[in-house]
Amino acid sequence: MKKNVLVIFRMVVTVVVMGTMAMMILSLRDEVNRLKHVNAALKGQLALSGAKAAEKDGGVYVLCRFDLNEDADVNDYLKKTLAVVPTVRAEDGCRLYTLLKDAETDWDKPMRFGEKTFWMVEKWDSIDALKAHLEAPHMKAFGPTIKGMRKSGTFHVLEEVK
Repeated sequence: MKKNVLVIFRMVVTVVVMGTMAMMILSLRDEVNRLKHVNAALKGQLALSGAKAAEKDGGVYVLCRFDLNEDADVNDYLKKTLAVVPTVRAEDGCRLYTLLKDAETDWDKPMRFGEKTFWMVEKWDSIDALKAHLEAPHMKAFGPTIKGMRKSGTFHVLEEVK
C-alpha cells in the first residue's frame, strides 16, 4: 500500500512539474515572439530616424579665427578656452566644437599663422542650436574672461554646398 501511494505521489509530482515546465515553455515562446515584434519595430524606427538624420545631416558649420594680443598669455587663454569646451560639446545640437592651432610640421609650404592665432571649428544641428549656444550662460560668463586677450576675431557661419 505504501508503495502504491509513493508511486502515485511520484506520478502526481511528475505531472505537476511537467505541466509547470510546459506552461513556462509556452510563456517563454510567447515572450520570444513579442520581443521579435518589438525588435522589428525598433529596427523600423532606427531606419526611419537614420533617414531623417541623413536628410538634416547638413547642419551649419562655424569657423572662427582668433588673433591674440602681443602681450596675451597664450597658456592662460588656452586654459580658459579649453575649460569651456566639454560644456559646449554637451549642448543640444552640438556635433563638433574644437580649438585648433598651427600644426607642428617641417614643411615650408603651409601658411603659418603663428602661436597667437587660434581657430574654432564647430558644427551645429541648426542655426537655432547655434543661437542657443551663443546665448548659453556658460558662454556669457566665458566671453569676458578672454575678451581682453584677443586683438581680433572673425566669425563665419557656413553650410554645405549641395
